[in-house]
Amino acid sequence: MNPIVDQLTQWKDYLERIKEGTHKEFFQPISEGKWSKAAIITHIMFWDRFFYEERLPSMIEGGSLAGITAEDVEEMNKDAESYAHSGISLYEIIDGAIKERTRLVENLRQLDLSKSFIINGNQHNLESYVKGEYEHDLHHLIQLKELGK
Repeated sequence: MNPIVDQLTQWKDYLERIKEGTHKEFFQPISEGKWSKAAIITHIMFWDRFFYEERLPSMIEGGSLAGITAEDVEEMNKDAESYAHSGISLYEIIDGAIKERTRLVENLRQLDLSKSFIINGNQHNLESYVKGEYEHDLHHLIQLKELGK
């Protein structure tokens, strides 16, 4: 077990805990001009899928990846928010998010996290990248937990 990868399971644990009960408020903005809780969950699900499908294969190969532009981030975030409010149920969102996180974690557990790769000409390794993903999780976990869910 790798403690850095294991930290990513905290997001999955959170999703499992909130799965029970009624969550009508999950589709309401958390505050004026902000996303809903459902959109936040979908946001992380979309980023997990992007990491696993679009980034990880090149990282494993020690390849060179382009950076992510602000426009790319904005587009993915809009897609995530649209999906969250497309009429899909919260349970489908949670199940999808758990599936994506499980797939990512299971794959990462099999990898050498010292493997290096290049992003925008700068050398990185999987360990530092996973740490960044965990910090992103924490930001949203704190945000959601402060709201009582």
